[in-house]
Amino acid sequence: MTAESCGIGEQRVAGLASLIGGKARIRGWLYVRNTVGKLVFLRIRDSTGVVQVVVKRDMVGEEVFNQVKRLRRESSLMVEGLVRKDARAPGGVEVQAEKVRVLSPSLEDPPLRKNMSPEAVWKYRHLFIRSRTMNTVLKLRSSLSTLLRQWLLDHGYYEVSAPSIVTAATEGGARMFEVSYFGKKAFLTQSSQFYLEGAIFSLEKVFCFQPSFRAEESKTRRHLSEYWHLEVEACYMDLNQLLQLEENMLTEVVERFYEKHKEDIERFNPGFRPFEKPFKRITYTRAVELLRNSGVEIEWGRDLGVKEERLIAVKVGQPVFVTHYPKETRAFYHMPDPENPSVVLAADLLVWPYGEITGGGQRIDDYNALLNRIVESGYNPEDYAWYLDLRKYGSVPHSGFGLGFERLLAHILRLPSIRYAVPYPRTQTIVYP
Repeated sequence: MTAESCGIGEQRVAGLASLIGGKARIRGWLYVRNTVGKLVFLRIRDSTGVVQVVVKRDMVGEEVFNQVKRLRRESSLMVEGLVRKDARAPGGVEVQAEKVRVLSPSLEDPPLRKNMSPEAVWKYRHLFIRSRTMNTVLKLRSSLSTLLRQWLLDHGYYEVSAPSIVTAATEGGARMFEVSYFGKKAFLTQSSQFYLEGAIFSLEKVFCFQPSFRAEESKTRRHLSEYWHLEVEACYMDLNQLLQLEENMLTEVVERFYEKHKEDIERFNPGFRPFEKPFKRITYTRAVELLRNSGVEIEWGRDLGVKEERLIAVKVGQPVFVTHYPKETRAFYHMPDPENPSVVLAADLLVWPYGEITGGGQRIDDYNALLNRIVESGYNPEDYAWYLDLRKYGSVPHSGFGLGFERLLAHILRLPSIRYAVPYPRTQTIVYP
């Protein structure tokens, strides 16, 4: 007679509380094992949580009991038994085992410990991903990305795909990973922006969510060499409308995210509060003045570093848009301010402690103006012929931004490093596993 015919259904750990007094079958991995006399206490985890299982010799038999006593952590098991209420157990329930089957025993205890050093975490990332911390982070990551996507879809944006292998820079050639492409030189993309700009002439409002690659020699806690990039582009949108779009999206999405996962978020970041509108705004010129008044030596025209961004977020309040950067600090495609051509209609959104989490602005929509900026920036116009075509055939005013997804998640959870916000981080020093 099968377990199913006896009324024993397979159950996830998170749903066991609804089965108290009944029987269930669970599958999972051994998290903790303790032997006390003739009892073995197992804590078994699955993707939904951890449950305590009590194994008695006279219930499962001598052979199985002795096998269970020798099990190492992370062995995979199947357990059938009675679900009982127990306030001392995780989740308030435990399973009295009637049958235990070892699906695959661990050959040795895995090198996972509490308070592992960052170096050990990166070395054993493929195992650390099983930890309860990473289990929760990955669930939150999945939920946040879904909420962002859904918000954009609900507001009339279409999701499109863009290539990861490109032939020219969007942000600066020195920060690109070069690859050999059938004997030709190509690069891993820094941004999908140009391809989104092409798509707006068909769909008007578009976004993509996919990896971008930056060959930055940065070892800070906020940099990744491969990160997930939410990028948005829309027709007939100026800088002010763009900032309003970002503000609306982030306040509404983060509020929903917090309401949905308040308990988990507050375990990571007890002081977190969702963003509130309106976001503060400050020009780059005013930001330089503020920094100088705070004792920071900075020349007008120099880009802001992470220390400057953090100080601005603290002094002005957060989140804060810094707008109207000098054109020398921004990429060639940003629209110069008609009232002051030395600055461009661009903005970064800053929060503490991660600094910039979004960057974007209004794009140059005139063919000759874009051509001049490409040449002025030292690039070969032939490398951007297709991008120039977008201005040659029915150009329109348009704007867009990119959001560093891991930075947003790390900010909300106050993670010690952005590397904890991604399953398998890639940095200047981490490329394995």
